Amino acid sequence: MHTSEIQIAKLYLVNEDVVAIPTETVYGLAANIYSEKAVQKIYHLKKRPKSSPLIVHVDSIAQCEALVNAIPDPIYTLMAHFWPGPLTVLLPKNDSVPEWVTGESPFVGIRMPNHALTLDLIRECGFPLAAPSANPFSKISPTTAQMVDHYFKEDAVFVLNGGPCSSGLESTIVGFENNQVKVYRLGALSLEAITAVVGDVLYEGKPDKVFFTPGRFPKHYAPNTPVVLTEDLESTLTLYGEDTTQRIAVLSYFPIQNLPENCQLFLWEINENWEAVAQQLYATLFSIDRMQFDVMLIQKFPEEGLGKTINDRLNRASIQ
Repeated sequence: MHTSEIQIAKLYLVNEDVVAIPTETVYGLAANIYSEKAVQKIYHLKKRPKSSPLIVHVDSIAQCEALVNAIPDPIYTLMAHFWPGPLTVLLPKNDSVPEWVTGESPFVGIRMPNHALTLDLIRECGFPLAAPSANPFSKISPTTAQMVDHYFKEDAVFVLNGGPCSSGLESTIVGFENNQVKVYRLGALSLEAITAVVGDVLYEGKPDKVFFTPGRFPKHYAPNTPVVLTEDLESTLTLYGEDTTQRIAVLSYFPIQNLPENCQLFLWEINENWEAVAQQLYATLFSIDRMQFDVMLIQKFPEEGLGKTINDRLNRASIQ
């Protein structure tokens, strides 16, 4: 069904250009990892610091093995359990991985995406793809082809349209330190899911001082509209509602009575594990951002499961 589109995307990649690819997490801006020209174009299009490394996408565990020096057994266990899926493993790279992909870090982040189109594309190309999220640096990650087109239409970036992303949050990044799995970035794979497979893991709950993993800058995933993340939405509403000249978007997972006239309520579609919110998070923020509100007031989620990841993204999108 998508054979012709895959061949078009392959043609761009083989000719050292970039394409936007679908994954289950977010859309990525992809290039052949062995083409310095194409990788530098990613950084240029995204206006991304070259010290910020890119995640490498592979089609198999075997392709991952060819890029690294060694894989600890617990990491193998996680890969076997969650690949293809929203898990990125951070491992010491071997000499086959160019430094322009890793920001000169000795580590490389690798994952196998759970999307048939992109897996077919990688197999067709025969080389791994470097692919950060397909958005300008620090902006909302795209979870639809239309969002990518909004960001890069003027740059004529070819988009391999795979429909809306099923997870809607970036991958969880894990590594191995002091004989234990360490989580560097929360993502679509919850801490609880990881610990259920390998036992207790290390997670510090704050950005590392050295940004050798992707997506770890404190200010990230941000709409143009100022975001205020709050544990007490009603009190925050009272504070902001005093200025009746402001148009306020209110995002909550429970109804609110007596909402001020200058406020508009947006209710999340929820289930007990927050998967529906995660899947729609970026698309919702993107849509509301285009309505030109003066501020978004967002109710903080419970610090469990994917609620912890959602809070992480909203906190880094918010006023610091």
